[in-house]
Amino acid sequence: MKILFVCTGNTCRSVMAEYYLKKRLKDLKIKDVEVGSAGTEASAGSTASATALLVLKMREIDAFEHRSRTVTKKIMETSDYIFALSEEHVKDLLIRYPEFYEKVCLLDEEGVPDPISGTEQEYLKAFETIKKAVERNVLPTIL
Repeated sequence: MKILFVCTGNTCRSVMAEYYLKKRLKDLKIKDVEVGSAGTEASAGSTASATALLVLKMREIDAFEHRSRTVTKKIMETSDYIFALSEEHVKDLLIRYPEFYEKVCLLDEEGVPDPISGTEQEYLKAFETIKKAVERNVLPTIL
């Protein structure tokens, strides 16, 4: 199974979701699930934002190796579930790739506010929203 998280730049929200889920799967000793992330407007090869890395590190999650990538048809095609971080991302993905509408859904029903260029508190709030949504909406599809 392949899970994909999508936000805009693939440097904060989708990164936090990807690496949080990877940690949870490791803790649960689940090995047959691949987790990735991408951005609708990502600059390929960028690192995660410093504050996203800090928030993850505070939870003993290492995402320093992350490099951003742009959503492509191939990535969409090879993913089983695609969790978008906002309604705008869902719309963008479905306009670009309507053939994958059955795979695309919103991670959290209210979306996850974009913390980019925000305070550590805004990143922490986004992470907590992501964490709850992963536990409620992603893990049940895997378990």
